[in-house]
Amino acid sequence: MTASILLKPHARTTTAYAIGAWIMLMILTGATWWIGADHDPTGLGRDISMISLLVLTFAKIYVVGHSFMELREAAPWLHRTFMFWCVGLCLTLSVYYLCRIA
Repeated sequence: MTASILLKPHARTTTAYAIGAWIMLMILTGATWWIGADHDPTGLGRDISMISLLVLTFAKIYVVGHSFMELREAAPWLHRTFMFWCVGLCLTLSVYYLCRIA
């Protein structure tokens, strides 16, 4: 018997979900590295690069919280609170960065 047959259906989907989250984290990390390596690889300017890095960082935080801290199975209010925290802090830091630069 193979290991996948011995696993419960929930365990197989959880494993597949974790692998998908890991792949997403690798893609986001690669994008962060690509943007951060040159500080302006897209030619859009330093501010856009920095905001892009912040957005990618908070996307990674969300993936980790959602996938590996089991927030996807938590109470809906806890899931929403975490999502709003990620979005709110990312927006706050972005606005702070843009106002400080100007």
